[in-house]
Amino acid sequence: MKDKIQIEKYIKDLEEQFKTKFSKSKEIFEQGLNYFPNSVAQPARTLKPFPPFIKSASGNSVVTVDGVKLLDFWQGHFCNILGHNHPVLTEAVSSNITNNCVLQSGFLTPLENELASLFRETTNMESFIFTTSGTLATMYATMLGLSYTKRSLVLKLEGGWHGAQPWSVLGVKYPEGIDKNILESSGLPEGWNKQVITVPMNDTEALTECFGKYGDKIGVFILELVLGNSGMVMANKDFVKAARRLTEQYGVVLIIDEMVTGFRVHVGGLYKFYGIEPDLVTFGKIVTGGMPFACIAGKRSIIEEASSSKKIRVWADSGTFNCHPTSLKVAIETIKYLVKNEQEIYPSIIRKMDTLRNACKEIMKRHNIDVDITGESNDESIPNFPIGTIRFIKNKEKYDKTRVINHWNSDLVDANLRDRVIRIALMLKGIYVWQGMGVITHSHSDDDISKLISAYEEFATELGN
Repeated sequence: MKDKIQIEKYIKDLEEQFKTKFSKSKEIFEQGLNYFPNSVAQPARTLKPFPPFIKSASGNSVVTVDGVKLLDFWQGHFCNILGHNHPVLTEAVSSNITNNCVLQSGFLTPLENELASLFRETTNMESFIFTTSGTLATMYATMLGLSYTKRSLVLKLEGGWHGAQPWSVLGVKYPEGIDKNILESSGLPEGWNKQVITVPMNDTEALTECFGKYGDKIGVFILELVLGNSGMVMANKDFVKAARRLTEQYGVVLIIDEMVTGFRVHVGGLYKFYGIEPDLVTFGKIVTGGMPFACIAGKRSIIEEASSSKKIRVWADSGTFNCHPTSLKVAIETIKYLVKNEQEIYPSIIRKMDTLRNACKEIMKRHNIDVDITGESNDESIPNFPIGTIRFIKNKEKYDKTRVINHWNSDLVDANLRDRVIRIALMLKGIYVWQGMGVITHSHSDDDISKLISAYEEFATELGN
């Protein structure tokens, strides 16, 4: 790559071009400084010097307030497997408008049973709780597991993220360094860090040792099969099978958080490819069709902890906007469409991501840019993941890709290049990416993949030697 001074000049030039091309977005961003603590209402959508603001979205693209069309590989926080505002889903919203059932009424509808039936058909789970966000779903699932086991300790993976809820905010991005496993949110009771312990992903020996030490105290083990927060790294099958065996041995509730992975590579949960059955599983994102919805699915005996027949129950199914009729309708039509078109959708998006990933590797190598591109399976029985990131490696000799949280190690990985610079550079070329790459959806064509590959070639030429 270019030396430090050359890269700094390159970034400065990019920012000046960006400010000019997206001047209206800059103006709106600056207005938000007066309203929000992080300048925008949802900080996951921002970047420095400012984010783009959009006025419309359709299929594979968004159009910003500046009139710039961006080929989008972020797709609603990975919700939109069919692309933005797919006609099947917008027609579902329209039908609710026509039937005067578009807004919350506060009454029950037949849609609840219809959606639950679809979930049972596609997941083989016994019982369900609906809510309005992934954060709530994982929090409620954790509460159900702790209530069922009558224990208080939660085990999660290093680098795992289950939404901004109390049992998730330890061991996420390691703001003080990956050797310091601290609470990453204020506002929690003193000593809360003692309620959560972490274990490295894919380290079966460490997992076994953890259960040997804390097994009779752990109530819940919650894990993702692909670590979304830490760069889309996939779990090893042996590790997941060990997790199932140990949780059964010690009477621990195993929760698989499938917010990102559920219905991503086939109709149902990714856990099916690992040959296990979790006690509880959480779904969101794809099954929502882009609406506020999430689902807890699992064993009836554990879900029953929320039953009003209990003197003290888990309050996991309340909320004014729970079972919003339009959210339910869109979720139903999304799952139906995926079931009907499963063989057309999933092999195609996996193939396109494989093409993109392999081309990006070759381009970066040719330009002497050291990268690690994530989302590849290490088992032939588990498909590659159609979401990926690009880690720009600072120190190739010390970088260990098996240590998942090296994603956040600033001594080894250049997060500025990954999270900001390449995003700005590619927006100037009409493409929006997440952590250098992003998600492939049914709306992305082979031409779209070729456009992104060409943009990588241009970016690598600008950045490399």
